[in-house]
Amino acid sequence: MTPVKNRVSHSLFVAGMKSQPSCWLALATLLLATSLPTFAKDKQPEKTNVATQVVVTIEPDKHGAPAAALQAADLSVKEDYKAVNIVNVQPLPAHQPIQLVIYIDDSLQPSSSLQFADLKKFIGQLPANVQVAIAYMQSGHAVMASGFTSDRRVSANSVRLPMGQVDIDASPYFCLSSLAKHWPEGSDPSAIRQVLMITDGIDRYFAPRQYNPEDPYVATAISDAQKNHLIVSSIYFRDMGRVDRGMNAAFIGDSYLLNVAQGTGGTMYSSGLGNPVTLVPFFDNFSKRLSNQYVLTFDGYRNGLQPLEVKGQKRESKLDAPNAVVIGQQILAATK
Repeated sequence: MTPVKNRVSHSLFVAGMKSQPSCWLALATLLLATSLPTFAKDKQPEKTNVATQVVVTIEPDKHGAPAAALQAADLSVKEDYKAVNIVNVQPLPAHQPIQLVIYIDDSLQPSSSLQFADLKKFIGQLPANVQVAIAYMQSGHAVMASGFTSDRRVSANSVRLPMGQVDIDASPYFCLSSLAKHWPEGSDPSAIRQVLMITDGIDRYFAPRQYNPEDPYVATAISDAQKNHLIVSSIYFRDMGRVDRGMNAAFIGDSYLLNVAQGTGGTMYSSGLGNPVTLVPFFDNFSKRLSNQYVLTFDGYRNGLQPLEVKGQKRESKLDAPNAVVIGQQILAATK
């Protein structure tokens, strides 16, 4: 209900306007004049030529042979569904620091420890430019067993038997978000951030018995990883929960982990329904991926986290890149 005082003022105003038709035209002109500058001010022009860099990985072919060198002409790039100019594509320098977190789900079956000899061997054979940290998923957080180090013995000795307690991880996606937001101390701002998760990938906090492409915790983990420049790969390995038995559980875990990999430019490894007999082929492939990475520089035109589509023109080579990037992200010194 309009207050009495306002009703009276309004009546007098309308009466005055009815007696003076020319006032309507003057008022309309005044309103139009004052509204136009406001509209122009609120409409922000798109930015152009915002140099943005992203890591692109070329997968070795099925025979393990190195992929052909990547050229700018081999790619097409879209930001927010609009084609953008590719400035440069260059191999990741051999001396470029890489920081890798090996992220182990603490609810894994104790039998997973049978794979740890191969895990330690994998750590020992990583290139010299890779620093390794070991972390465990517990109660939605990353519990560090060792920080980033080039000392392979320290990293290998930090690998321990998982607790094997059902649901101790809370959700692997809570844990991934925690890692993304609280990257371990001793990080190098210039380092490429890689994560290799070993988990079943099932989100027990959101429809654990069926795959839901709109799982908010998975979506948040992907976004957090993208905003903090993480390339996330994973190995599917069942944990101790009953829900993890059978084809449906494997499908659910694989699907969520694949979503994370595609969102961040990583890859997902799985042997199907059960746990892998050996992780060696996965470790070998991951090591090759580290030596087949490129830095793509393109001209962005918006702000913040934007959808990204990078496609390769060569069908024989599989290309992985994140499906969103923070515009203006820099990995190397931008080159024109």
